[in-house]
Amino acid sequence: MMKTLCVLVAAFLLISYRVTGASPHDRFADAEPVRQADDSKPIPAPQAADFSKNFYIVDVVYRRPATAGLKLVPKHVARDINSMDEVPGSSWFTPRLGEHAISGEELVQGPGSTGPPELPIVVLKAKPEGNPGFVISDTRGKKYIVKFDPPDFPGIETTTDFIVNRLFWAFGYNVPEDYTIRLRRDDLRVAPGGKYSAADVDQVLSLVAKSADGAYRATASLLIGGTYLGPAMDTGVRRDDPNDTIEHQDRRVLRAMHAFGAFLNHSDIRVDNGGDFYQGDPGKGHVVHYILDFGEAFGGHGAEHHRLDDGFEHWFSYRTAAHNLATLGLDVQPWERIEYTRWKSVGAFEAEVFDPRKWKETYPYEPIRRSQPSDDYWAAKIIGNLTRESLQALVSAAEYPEAGAAEYVLDTLWRRREKVLEAYLGEVSPIDAVGFVQDTLELRDMRRHFLPDRAVTSRYEITFRDAGGKQLETHTMTSGGGETFQVLLPEPVLERAGGYVRIDVWASVDGKPAPSPAQFHVRTHGLGSRRLVGVVH
Repeated sequence: MMKTLCVLVAAFLLISYRVTGASPHDRFADAEPVRQADDSKPIPAPQAADFSKNFYIVDVVYRRPATAGLKLVPKHVARDINSMDEVPGSSWFTPRLGEHAISGEELVQGPGSTGPPELPIVVLKAKPEGNPGFVISDTRGKKYIVKFDPPDFPGIETTTDFIVNRLFWAFGYNVPEDYTIRLRRDDLRVAPGGKYSAADVDQVLSLVAKSADGAYRATASLLIGGTYLGPAMDTGVRRDDPNDTIEHQDRRVLRAMHAFGAFLNHSDIRVDNGGDFYQGDPGKGHVVHYILDFGEAFGGHGAEHHRLDDGFEHWFSYRTAAHNLATLGLDVQPWERIEYTRWKSVGAFEAEVFDPRKWKETYPYEPIRRSQPSDDYWAAKIIGNLTRESLQALVSAAEYPEAGAAEYVLDTLWRRREKVLEAYLGEVSPIDAVGFVQDTLELRDMRRHFLPDRAVTSRYEITFRDAGGKQLETHTMTSGGGETFQVLLPEPVLERAGGYVRIDVWASVDGKPAPSPAQFHVRTHGLGSRRLVGVVH
């Protein structure tokens, strides 16, 4: 009996997923890449989802990991990408950072246009449990959710939410308008004849951080317009939304939370920290998908829950439990060397021990579990477009209450950015197309583009193949010190390819080849006609 049990446990721990990537024989149509997904067609308003947070936690923490090893689940290439290996605009995503430059001023502004609440403020709901806060209405009738800093870590949530909300906006996600505000008790009134009293307001304020001058620092999040339909689940589709045709675990825009979450240590990624909203008139609107609640990134989740392993371990893992049992808990983990910083507004946010490849969200999030190197690469390119100057403007605007905290956060973010780029630009051949100049394809080495100060020698093995994958010709070249290089398409090769040629570019850095090549699919239409129709990483 014991022998059988050991065999089953070993099989559970060692079994791997079967990965199905792009076929080497993929053919791309002679067409422009899709820039905007057709997922905003008018539909009847769906019903709000029946969601149980407790059931969800039990499902993702215990049930799914326990059954995952009993079946072979293919890991598909993301299915919300176009022929250029990019994510088109959709009800989930708007291309921003990388599509165009975003200045520090634009980054600070983020999604905001309404502005913070205007006095006087009326409390519509007081919430003392969980993260204490209010739902309020201002003098214009605008409604906001108001959240405060925890008493043990004043400043940690308000600064973090300000920065991370705007970064996720820059990454392309739909996010609410979040503002940092300062309130005094006299600014808060209760609705006459309402459910909540002045005592309820006082109870909430007794549970949150208070400044020395008697003010309360808070985040005011403008309520999102439309009808809230519940979370966007991390698997499957919303069956009552005909526009939702791609299973969520196969959406790159959700898989990319792996890289974005690692960069910002946004470990509290779960389905109820996002939401679906039906926006538009009944029968004429459609569902728009939002990402919510950013205040516990930067190690804030770990600080508030006293978990220095935040970002390093799931809340519970069978594998970790088995390892600790086998080693009697004596195997010291890297995160055990982490200490809180001297700033209460920062917590344990760090870049020394951080390893993007080993980063973990608190509760297993299926799109992250399904992320592929090409998904990480796509997200890393977006992160790479952040400049230190724009980050400095954003961190400064967060108004850290402690001297030196802003400088520390900026340096930590920049170092984490470099680690993310080093990790995820190395999982594929990090080569992107610039375009054709007559019969020459110009390519860009994105590693050299984003990490220009890293002294490396780049070597490229270039193989021409026909539509069936048959090798036609191979040659190598070495970078001349710049970030771009040119590939000439020889006429004899094009003739043998019969109008469709695939160019495989395998990048090596200091003699170490990338795990996979970048593919560039080209169609030709007579002498001098070249058209890039597909890219695969």
